[in-house]
Parts: sequence; structure tokens; C-alpha cells
Amino acid sequence: MTLSRRLKLTVFFCFLLTLVIGLTLTEAHKYQQKIYHQLEHSMTIQLNIDSLRSQLWMYHESMDQNALTALQKHQNRLATTLSNNIDWSLQQRSILQNISHLNADISVLINDQSQPHSRLNDDARLLKSQFSQLIESMTQEMSRLHNTTIKQARNMQQMLLIFNGMVLCVLAVLVTVWSFISLKRFKRGFLIFSREMEEVAEGNLSRKTAHHVDDEFAILIQRFNHMKQSLNNITIKKQELKREVKRQTQELINQQHKLTFLAEHDELTGSLNRRAFIKQIDRAISRNLRTQDCAALLFIDLDKFKAINDNHGHKMGDCVIRTIANRLNLAVRNTDIVGRLGGDEFVIWLDIIKDRVDIEAKVSDILHAIKQPILINGYHFQVGASIGISQFPTDGNDSANLIMAADTAMYLVKEDPTIEFLHFRQRYLQPPCNAL
Repeated sequence: MTLSRRLKLTVFFCFLLTLVIGLTLTEAHKYQQKIYHQLEHSMTIQLNIDSLRSQLWMYHESMDQNALTALQKHQNRLATTLSNNIDWSLQQRSILQNISHLNADISVLINDQSQPHSRLNDDARLLKSQFSQLIESMTQEMSRLHNTTIKQARNMQQMLLIFNGMVLCVLAVLVTVWSFISLKRFKRGFLIFSREMEEVAEGNLSRKTAHHVDDEFAILIQRFNHMKQSLNNITIKKQELKREVKRQTQELINQQHKLTFLAEHDELTGSLNRRAFIKQIDRAISRNLRTQDCAALLFIDLDKFKAINDNHGHKMGDCVIRTIANRLNLAVRNTDIVGRLGGDEFVIWLDIIKDRVDIEAKVSDILHAIKQPILINGYHFQVGASIGISQFPTDGNDSANLIMAADTAMYLVKEDPTIEFLHFRQRYLQPPCNAL
């Protein structure tokens, strides 16, 4: 028998087990509802009996026509309740018939009291004794009814539990035995196939494997033998192919690293380009938002650089830009980020820095590094810088607003030759009054 057929039979056994459990639980629920309705009806009968007892007491106290009429109504209500068609057992029906007979006897006494001659001549003590005896008998019968209902419910529950347990045990044993046999067959075929895989891994492609059991593994091993025969006929040298694949893979990895570096770094300076810089500071902003740390962004524009380009050519200007980029990377901490936006514009992210004094001290260090003389091919150059400063989160919670704020402050520094750096303020973005 194939494994697929065995699995189908296992699924069928499991479905059968589930079905039996479901049917048993359904029957238990139906019987529980039946017992609930019986107990509910029993409580109604008990309440009517208690109400009848109370009305009898009131009648004995007053002995008037109104009390007798009310007593008759309670007796009729009890009779109506007893006549309701409920799914009772034979023993319960017998008890209810006894209660109905007792109620009928009470009705006879009530009708007898309705006769004018009886109301004057009957002995009140005898009447009270008769009523009390009948009510007490009804109470005893109700107690028997309750006990019988509870006993039948307990017996049915035990019977359902025993039946359910037996069915579960039988089906569980069948499923377990069947699953064990199927698992044993599967493990045997799997071990044979695993040995074949190990032989292929070791390079042994000549031996064929036989599997005499008619199942899926026989078909699989047959096709596997055909695959080994096909591999055995291939003349490609394995080691040479492996070396070639390794060489090409390493070349692809190197090209990927090179392309990744070129995509994220400025070709001239090796610093992060605009896209990579914004990506890095976005990550830093997300991290600082979680840790509630402060940071600062510096927008740097070099001074006196245009004259170098105009007088000495772009090649000399490129050398100056590379020198400034190296100085900026040496002037900041390992946690800070340096990027070049293009031309003579640089940006620096000062991570985890809060105090204004610390920011200005770092800016002073950066300015000092930029102003150092540059010697290239016998020429001495010296450039300055205008720096705009924006603080996170004071001036913005995202990279776009922080760069715009620092850029605005930098342009204000450009316009004022007396200062070299400036902190951004929100009023810098407000238009002048004459522009309205």
C-alpha cells in the first residue's frame, strides 16, 4: 500500500474520531438542555406549590370568600403547570401524576368550602390538617422529582462519559497503530533514500539501489538511479567547475561591493553622497527619537574656494576638496557622519550632543582644521567656511527640515562677514513685513 493511501486512511480515521466526539458532545448538549428544562419546570411547580401553601395560610387566617377565590386561582394555576407537556421519563411522570392527584384533592376541599353549609359547619382545625397533609405530600413528591431528575442526569452523564471514553480509546488505538505502521514504512524508505543521497555526496554514482516495496519511495529511488546514471555520464571536471564558479562568484561580490560604494559615496572625496547621508541621518533620527537623545546638523560652505578653481583650475580645486574632506573626517567622532552634497558644500551630523557649548566647541575644532594651510605642488592655499547649525529635535524631527534649517543659517553667515557660524532660529524663515 502506498504512503499516500495510508495517509488518506489516517485522515479518515481522524475524521471518524472527530465525528464521534462531535456526535457525543451534541447528544450530551441535547440531554443537558432537556435536564435544564425539566429542572426549570420543576422549579415552577415548586413555586406554585409554595404560593398555594401561602394562600392556604391566608385563607385559614381570614376564612372569607376573597381568600377562598384567590386560593382556587392558585390551585388552578398549579393544575395548569402540571398539565404542561414536558419530556419526562416514566418515573417522573408517575411522580407528577401523584402531585396532580394531590392537587385534585385540594380542589375538592376548596369546592367543598365554596358550599354555604360547609363554611359554617366545618371544623377549621380538621380543614387545616387536611390541607397541610396534602401540601406536605406534594412537597415530598417534589423532592422525589428533584432527586430523580438529578439521579437520571448523573447516570446519563456517566454513561456518555463511559461511551465517549471507550470510543476515543478504540479509535485512538487504531489511529496510533496505523500511524506507527505507516511511520515505520516511511522511515525505512527514508533511510534508503538518505543513504543514496550520502553516496551521491561522496561521488559514488555507479551503484544502483533496489527497493522492493511498492510505494512512492520505489518510484523515487528508480528516478534517483536514473539521475545518478545521467550524472555518471557527464565528463565535466568537478574541481575545475568548482574553481570557476568560485572565481566568478568572488568577482560578482567584488563588483557588487564596488557598485554599492559608488552608489553611496562621493567619487571625488569618498565621503557619503547626499542620498546616503540622508539615509544615515534618518536612521540616527529614528534611534534618537527612541532614546530621546539630542543631535546637531552642520551645513558647511567653503569660503575662498571659487578663486582657487578660477585661478588654478578644477584639478587643483579637486585636490583642495579631497584635503578638506579628509580633515573633516579626522575632526569628528566615530559616531558622527560626514557627507558631501556637491561642489564645496559639506554636511556633518553630530550625534548625541546636547549642550550648545559642546556644539560650538566642535564647530571651532572643525573651523580650525579647515583653515590650516594646504600645500599642493608647491602652492599654498587657505580656505575658510561658513557653517549653519540646526539642532535635533529643536529645529526639526526629520532630515529635510534639519538640512533646510542649517542651510538657511549658513546663508545668513555668508551675508555677515563678521561671523563664521550661526544657530538656526524659526524667525529666520518668516518673510519680512514689506513682502506681505
